[in-house]
Amino acid sequence: MKTPVIRIDHVSKEYYLEKPQNIKGWAKRLFRPFDTYEALRDISLTIYKGQFVLINGPNGSGKTTLLKLIAGISEPTQGTVRTVGKIAPLIELGAGFNYELTGRENILINATILGIPKSIIVKRTLSIVQFAEISEFLDVPVKRYSTGMVARLAFSIAVHSNPDILLLDETLAVGDKSFWKKSINEVDRLRRSGVTIVWVSHFDDYFKTKIDKVVYLTKAKQ
Repeated sequence: MKTPVIRIDHVSKEYYLEKPQNIKGWAKRLFRPFDTYEALRDISLTIYKGQFVLINGPNGSGKTTLLKLIAGISEPTQGTVRTVGKIAPLIELGAGFNYELTGRENILINATILGIPKSIIVKRTLSIVQFAEISEFLDVPVKRYSTGMVARLAFSIAVHSNPDILLLDETLAVGDKSFWKKSINEVDRLRRSGVTIVWVSHFDDYFKTKIDKVVYLTKAKQ
């Protein structure tokens, strides 16, 4: 029997277009509703353990918003999102990084956020660094890193956290071709090991025989 690990039930998400910054601003809004933007409307979706799910759709259709709801970074305006297992989200480049700290220090911080005990983090640091190809820059502040280096380090930390659910938001599009290929192979290894993968991306020929489900989002009518 398939085990559901992500349940999204009639979820909608709205954002304020303009939010008052002070008491006077809030007072002006007492008798006039806030202007909002509806990013998602009445989305229901069940994803099962080990599935590789591709989220697709035009810009502004709520793809990244949906990943944030699954990750628990954001809460739905309506509906419910339930997940089972440890989630490793790669949604916004550099999210959770302190750019003033070194790569080594950021590995410890991010791995801790992902629920990895410090003793295990220390044992996996070498593997994380080697996979990310940043050995020479491990003790350099992340603010000195290129965009590609930040992406490689974030991805490497995520895949070495032994997640049950891996969320990817076109993160692998950043970086050189050789690292992209290596990352694709790692994602495929995780998929074969039973990790549930939800990837926001434009359809790629590589995935034709790998994807279990495609979810196509359209823009909510305002």
